[in-house]
Amino acid sequence: MAASSKRFAYEFGRRWDVRVPRYAAAHIVNAQHVDTPDAEIEKLIRARIAASPNATLYTPALVRQTVRYALLVHARGRALYQYVMRGV
Repeated sequence: MAASSKRFAYEFGRRWDVRVPRYAAAHIVNAQHVDTPDAEIEKLIRARIAASPNATLYTPALVRQTVRYALLVHARGRALYQYVMRGV
C-alpha cells in the first residue's frame, strides 16, 4: 500500500493506522482498574493480540501502535480518576 493511500484515524493528537483496534483496546483497558501498572496493561494487550484469530495480520508496528494507544487510554482514565477524586 502506497504511503499516500494509507488511511489514518486521529485521536490523542496523534495519527493512528486504521487497523489499530482502538475501540476493542479501549474496552479492554477500561475494564481494568486505573491503578493497574502500565506493564500489566501492555502484557494484557499483547496477550489478547496473540490469542486473536487475526494474530498473523498484526505487524510489529501495528502491535506497538495498539499498545501505545491502550496506554494512552489508560493514562486518560487515570487522569479522570485523579481529577474526580481531587474534588475540584
